[in-house]
Amino acid sequence: MLPKDLNNRTLLPWSQDQSAIRPTKELVNRTFLQWTRHPFNIRPTVKITQPNNTCSDHKMNKQIIQQLKYRHSSPIVVPKYKLIFFWSEKSACTYWKRLLQFIQGINKTILHDPRSGLKTLNMFNNCKIMDMMNNEQWLKAAFVREPRERILSSYLDKGQHRHVMNEVCKINRTLSFNEFLEIIKHCKNGHWDKQFRAPEYFYKQMMVRKFSEISSYTERLLKRIGAWNEKVQNWLKSSKQIYQPHATNAKSKLVTYYNDTKSQDLIFDLFSDDYKVFGFDRTYFK
Repeated sequence: MLPKDLNNRTLLPWSQDQSAIRPTKELVNRTFLQWTRHPFNIRPTVKITQPNNTCSDHKMNKQIIQQLKYRHSSPIVVPKYKLIFFWSEKSACTYWKRLLQFIQGINKTILHDPRSGLKTLNMFNNCKIMDMMNNEQWLKAAFVREPRERILSSYLDKGQHRHVMNEVCKINRTLSFNEFLEIIKHCKNGHWDKQFRAPEYFYKQMMVRKFSEISSYTERLLKRIGAWNEKVQNWLKSSKQIYQPHATNAKSKLVTYYNDTKSQDLIFDLFSDDYKVFGFDRTYFK
C-alpha cells in the first residue's frame, strides 16, 4: 500500500510535467535525461542491416561457378542492356566482340584481350554471378557453330601452322587434319573446346542461335535488348567494321576434309554435348 500522501497525489502525464522527474545524480546522467525527455528522437548508434541472402538463395555449386568463369571464353557482360552473351572462338567471336563494343560506345581496336573494354563474367564475384544468372531481367544469349565446321576452321586457322601448335600443344611439326583431330583430344584450347559451357538448364532459357543465322540473330538480339537503331544498322553495313581476319571459309571445304565417317564420328564423340544441347544434325557429309 502506498503512503497516504502519495495516494492523494495526482499523477501527471509524462508529456505534461517532465520537471516532476528528479533522477538521482548517481543513477542517471545528463545525457540519458535528454533522451528520456524526447523518447521519439532516440537514434541507435549502430546501424542494423538485414543479412543479404542473395547468394544462399541461389543453389549453384563451385563447379558450376568455375564453368561459367572459364577464362578462355568467359561470357561477355553488357550491364547497359542487361545482357550476358556466351561466345566461342571460331564462332564469329571477332564480329560479336566488335558489335558489343560498338553498342556500348567502346572505341578500342583491341578485341581478344582484357584491355578491350569488354566486361566478362569472370570479372565479377561469385555472388554477383549467381545473382545475374538467376535474374530474369538479365537476358542470356549464346551463339554457336556446327562442331565439324568449327573444328575444321580451327585447323585451317591454327592447327596447320607449325609455330601455333608448338606454342599451344608443344608439337613442333606440321599436322595433317586427322592428326590434329587426335591431338585435340588431349591438348585443350579455346579454339577447339566444346561450346557447351553452362549447365544444360541454363540453355533452355537462353536465346540461342547458330552460325547460319548470324544476320537475323543480330537484329533479333539487339531489338530484344533495345540496342537496335539506325546507327547500328549503318555500322553493320560497313564491310570494314565486320571484316573477319580469321575467316577460313571452312564450310566450302567440309567434304574435302571429312571424306570418311571415322573423322566425323570422332567429332560426334568429342562434342556430344554440343550436338545434344544445341540440336545439331549428325548426318554424315557426302
